[in-house]
Amino acid sequence: MTRAGLPARGDPSPPTEVARTIDALVDAHPPLLVVVDFDGTLAVGTRDPAAARIEPLAQRALRRLGGIATERPERLHVAVLTGRIVADVAVRVRAGGVEYLGDHGLQHASLARGTRAERLHPATDAAFDIHRDPAEALATGVTVELGAPPWLFVERKGPSVAFHVRQADDVRVARSAVVEAIAAVERRLGLVHGLAHYRGRSVVDLRPREAGGKREAVDRLIGRHRPGGIVVLGDELSDIDAFEAVIAARSADPKLRGVTVAVHGGLRPAPPELLERADLALAGAYDVGRLLAALARRL
Repeated sequence: MTRAGLPARGDPSPPTEVARTIDALVDAHPPLLVVVDFDGTLAVGTRDPAAARIEPLAQRALRRLGGIATERPERLHVAVLTGRIVADVAVRVRAGGVEYLGDHGLQHASLARGTRAERLHPATDAAFDIHRDPAEALATGVTVELGAPPWLFVERKGPSVAFHVRQADDVRVARSAVVEAIAAVERRLGLVHGLAHYRGRSVVDLRPREAGGKREAVDRLIGRHRPGGIVVLGDELSDIDAFEAVIAARSADPKLRGVTVAVHGGLRPAPPELLERADLALAGAYDVGRLLAALARRL
């Protein structure tokens, strides 16, 4: 669609280039598919996952887009795709007319306009229920193994579990300690499970191996909506998978206007591997809000 990757430093794209990209997306054959991550993208990055708050401008823009998607579903579909569970992210975003894909696509629910986010009932494939007990055993066992350090945030996600270490003084050392603790718990309990490590720099995310990740989630969205245009925004390693889904789709269909947007100004710089696959770079959640607001105005 645009250039094939940004320099590793991830300088923000010029406003003129962002404007041209918005024009191209609006002019694409409908529907337009908008897929956006939460942490570090809609919300400013924070060391405490529980403290994450959506950027107000991004929230307003997402609500406008959700209104358009509700009134003209043939024109637009909007999805928030995140590692968080749906129940968590929906109450932080609170935008109706939006599909929420939690646990990297393992959970899904759509919030109708005028409906409270607390009333959402996300669906998860029952085939993954066999992973719930092992995930809980690891969540409890790893916490005990490490002595419940204050830097550890354990996110229980049903058939998945994530160990966040971004509050540690040395994230790399803390992440290694979590990986070693997982192995120790597996040995001690004789635990055999189908959970696999997913991408992450400040998190150890274990999820059902056969569930796939953000690439499969974006592939499903593309297959369901058959968009003429798609834009995906993200800031972390897991978003590489979502970007690669767009890159593969536009390679298969030259008429598809697909755009990948790296968000680079959060808690820490976006990973170089993400920037290499990005067509645009934005400086943070506020600029994400500006892009989404501009897109809503044009639509």
